[in-house]
Amino acid sequence: MLEKDYFYEDVSDIIDMSSEHMKDVSDIVKFVIDNINNNYYSTIYTNEYYLPGRAAYHKYTHIHQTLLYGYDLDKEVFFGLGYDGRQRFVEAEYPFEIFREAYEKGKAEYDNDFCWVKMHTAYLNRVFDLKEPYQARIEIFLKKLNEYIYAIPDESLLRKDVVIEMGKNAKYGMQVYESILDNLKKLLKGEFKHDYRTFHLLAEHKRGMLKKIEYFMSKNGLEQNIGIYLKEYQNIVKGFENARLIYLRAELVDNNYETIIGQLKNKEAIQKVYDIVNFNSDKEYQILCNIYKCFASI
Repeated sequence: MLEKDYFYEDVSDIIDMSSEHMKDVSDIVKFVIDNINNNYYSTIYTNEYYLPGRAAYHKYTHIHQTLLYGYDLDKEVFFGLGYDGRQRFVEAEYPFEIFREAYEKGKAEYDNDFCWVKMHTAYLNRVFDLKEPYQARIEIFLKKLNEYIYAIPDESLLRKDVVIEMGKNAKYGMQVYESILDNLKKLLKGEFKHDYRTFHLLAEHKRGMLKKIEYFMSKNGLEQNIGIYLKEYQNIVKGFENARLIYLRAELVDNNYETIIGQLKNKEAIQKVYDIVNFNSDKEYQILCNIYKCFASI
């Protein structure tokens, strides 16, 4: 799933701090409070072994990002967002001293973790006052759509931290389906290659694509030209949403409803997801080619 380091930079002011930059921070609690007072959210790598409500709490070391957006000095807590023990994205409260311990214990593990932990130890993010709605540009959409349909490679899109950890052997655009289908075959043989998140991202991507098509269609008065293809793409969205739900249900059952991140063993469910992805990936290519031609003719 390719995304820029700062994929939200068009609408946000971002300060990215490495572990080297963070060495000058002597008091992490004061650091977060000061930034919130300046309207910056803080997203910081901590050791979730020390954070109540997280899956790793008092079980195992897990270095992961924690988002903090507010605080209460009377209660001495931060308000934040994160994943709970069942991998749900929820609001949470972290007492100052508990967060301080999670951060300090996390720092001790940075050298043993992925390189991006030290490269991007803290993100500070302040949303711009845009004053007017953000204007999407069809020329950018068409360029990206063309790259997606024809799987045009561009190594400049690869994040430096990912290249360090995984190299440059990447799949682009619709070539991704080849890897997904191949890994689903391996999953049928008991090789752990996927968890639920792959299919959640696929469903999210199709919903996002549909919204973009609808937006540029209405903005350019192309309802008559693209209407039939739009209905066909809506079926693509439903197909991938169905694959997501099949995988999610089976994953939960296989893992005693404790997590959605684990190996799926239900071969019937895996085969159903394989068939849906295989059918809809071919259909998506045909539909998007037609939609691209309609937009390109403007």
